[in-house]
Amino acid sequence: MGRRSGDHPAVARGSVVRPLFHSRNRDTARLAATLARLAQTDLTVLLEGETGVGKSFVARAIHRRSRPRRPFVVVDCGAIPEALLPSELFGHRAGAFTDATRARQGWLARAGDGTVVLDRIDALAPTSQVALLRVVEERVFYPMGTATPRRLDARLIATASAGIGARLLDGSLRADLYHRVAGFHAVLPALRYRREDILPFAQATLRTLCRHAGVPRALDAEAEALLAAYPWPGNFRELAATLERALLQSAGTSLGIADLGLPDEGWPALAALAGERELPVDQVARLYGLFVLAHHGGNVTAAARVLGVSRRTLIRWRQAR
Repeated sequence: MGRRSGDHPAVARGSVVRPLFHSRNRDTARLAATLARLAQTDLTVLLEGETGVGKSFVARAIHRRSRPRRPFVVVDCGAIPEALLPSELFGHRAGAFTDATRARQGWLARAGDGTVVLDRIDALAPTSQVALLRVVEERVFYPMGTATPRRLDARLIATASAGIGARLLDGSLRADLYHRVAGFHAVLPALRYRREDILPFAQATLRTLCRHAGVPRALDAEAEALLAAYPWPGNFRELAATLERALLQSAGTSLGIADLGLPDEGWPALAALAGERELPVDQVARLYGLFVLAHHGGNVTAAARVLGVSRRTLIRWRQAR
């Protein structure tokens, strides 16, 4: 339900943060620069974004830039039952309730003067939001069964799923809580809006995976073209998992289209992607061609036959960057 900072898998630790703070996308780089400056303050930050964009890793990066040697605590708000929230967050004394056989320190106290990440704050039940609002406003909390206030010295960072505006409108997220935690509201862009970052991230991730696995592998040109074209509905998390799976099942020294095994269900997003980016028709045709090629395991002849194009055209599409 909550967790202290610990070692993340090597891929996540070394790669997921990097594309934000070293992004080749102009808008993303501008956001990263702003977050880097805010890290030097105590301003509460709300990180919104789709699954897999790296919200938790951006939170960790902010912590490392502001309070690097202090505790880092992540509280999964969506996993805490409503009845247990006061005990989990604030702690309790022995005898505070039926099963409280001994005192317990809550996550806010464990964070000390470090950082508390309220992960998935938009998943909190309404009564839990009220309890948290008081803490954020007053910067004090009361362990259950006590009348002695404890000061909240930790920095607060909150994360929320994409579309938080709709939850404000329908009342499932309290506006007063939102305004308290959103001292700065950062919307982390999905990977499909940052296509310049796909290959640098993929290459860095693969190098890390290979180093830990003790095997040399590289992406061939066809695989790189496919990675750059795919919409990545699961964002960086899906991309990292795809590369890890490809490395485990590959036999050669390079990873090709067939090794990637990209799921067909991700490709229907191509139409939306083409509309969002207003892609020319020839680029849309190329993206669809790469999808069909991947569906046929990299078999150029079979894919060209389905597409009604020449093998030469399909080869040109897959080699384009």
